[in-house]
Amino acid sequence: MSTLTATPTLNGTPLRHGDFATTTEALAYAAQGEAGFNFYNVFGQLTDVLSYRQLQSRAMLTARHLKRQGFARSDRVVMVAETTPEFMILFFACQYIGLVPCPTAFSVNLGGMPAYIDKLSQLMQSSQAVAIVAPEKVADYLRQPVTAIGKKLLTFESIIQHPTQSENSVSVAELMPLTADEPAYIQFSSGSTTSPKGVEITQRSLLANISVVLRVAMKLRAEDRSFNWLPFHHNMGLIGFFLASVYGQRSVDCLSAENFVQNPLVWLELMSANKTAITFSPVFGYQMAMKKYAESENKPALDLSSLRVAGIGGDMISVGMLNSFSACFANSGFRYQAFLPSYGLTETTLAVSAADVDSQPFTDKLADDPAQKEMVSCGKPLPGFEVKIIDARTGQRLPEHQVGQIWVKGPSVITRYIDSQHQIITDDSGFIYTGDLGYLYQQQLFISGREKEVIIIRGRNIWAQDIEWLVLQALPHIGGNNVAAIGVANGQEEKLTVLVHLSDKQQDISSLSAIIKQEINRATGINAQVVFIIDKLPLTASGKLARTQAKERYLSQSLNVIGHSEEHQ
Repeated sequence: MSTLTATPTLNGTPLRHGDFATTTEALAYAAQGEAGFNFYNVFGQLTDVLSYRQLQSRAMLTARHLKRQGFARSDRVVMVAETTPEFMILFFACQYIGLVPCPTAFSVNLGGMPAYIDKLSQLMQSSQAVAIVAPEKVADYLRQPVTAIGKKLLTFESIIQHPTQSENSVSVAELMPLTADEPAYIQFSSGSTTSPKGVEITQRSLLANISVVLRVAMKLRAEDRSFNWLPFHHNMGLIGFFLASVYGQRSVDCLSAENFVQNPLVWLELMSANKTAITFSPVFGYQMAMKKYAESENKPALDLSSLRVAGIGGDMISVGMLNSFSACFANSGFRYQAFLPSYGLTETTLAVSAADVDSQPFTDKLADDPAQKEMVSCGKPLPGFEVKIIDARTGQRLPEHQVGQIWVKGPSVITRYIDSQHQIITDDSGFIYTGDLGYLYQQQLFISGREKEVIIIRGRNIWAQDIEWLVLQALPHIGGNNVAAIGVANGQEEKLTVLVHLSDKQQDISSLSAIIKQEINRATGINAQVVFIIDKLPLTASGKLARTQAKERYLSQSLNVIGHSEEHQ
């Protein structure tokens, strides 16, 4: 049995910060060095290695085989995105012959396989994809429904080609890769639910965003090594750690999201062993790792002193969480200033703003915030990007410290979705509306929440995240992503309703309800109703709390309620 060796941190080629016109040009340069991807299992064992040189050769061989399948240039192909070498090879195989991949997840949660098939059908219709490519284990579930809608189904195993001694080399000219003026792939919003919203990410958008992220946000160094557990169907996993690693020629260690959820500690252990410099996680990932570490009887010895960029974003960031994580791992060498809050969205390709590397996260409090919580800045807009805060009623620009709609403009902003079912709101100056609310202070961007998730009580705007923060401050053992604040119609106004997931039905619901109601009333003066459920709250594909879905399930009475406050009707 051969022993695998991970790709090295230091690379043999001079570092370039993503200044490549196309994905295949970036890979051609990275393939001159020794870096690449390393894949680990839930036990922290190295299971696969794919250097950039191997990725290039195998992708080109696979592209030649894929070309014989009868596709036309610019055809869109839905691709199940798994954290495997095979997905990466097929993604680049598409790049080499002018196909446009549409990465998507394979996950069967609420509603089971019928719900997934329905969403997949909508995604294929929205993207006008001609085929779907999936691993054999997934393809078995998809054959009948894919055939029924008249699309082609191919498996990873049937397409991917392995080099042999007798195999002739493949020339780039023979394959005709995507050019700088063509798209790179289709990205679907992580918040997409029953109706997928896809955007076409161009080669130029990738160049514009990746280069500024590597050069300015990360200040990428030759000695940097990355670690990623985010799925490749999500933009942070796909661009931030797959493509940006190619564009930056750095080695990256990979763990699937499923394995991370099973054992969050393996993330910390591998970063310690491999001296990781850069990683990223939504808030809940740091919370899960911290909780698992606290519960562990045999705590692993960790050295996190090499971690200089602990990226964090995707939802409202709590100062308390940053402090708790830093305190928990201070003896392991973790530094508070390693946290790098950032903000971005699918419609901007990836990043819009980021904090300064090696600086403490910038914080602020709003004078009219009843919770008086400390807000964490997502940094200043990156070079080339502009952010403005707009009053939704007047359409006028707001001054600092005034919460309003967040509008952004920049070189990688996308102004339309791939189908006419959804529209991106734009203005005459090239700004797009993000759907988020927030404010600016000292040029720093602070995120308040999603506009559609604002709860209006007697004319007051109440942020769902603020209510959830209050509950978790009072009852931290409940844990992140287990509380959802929603507004429920009550005559002519909304009633504040707090959904709380309890994994242990034996807890004193009456006592918990009293604590939650008292804390919310103390901070806001609002009398909330509390509903306890046994079901886990729904999450988006990127692991964020899906409040809209939670509200829909509550209103349709599809949640398993195990208790509620007395005034609940």
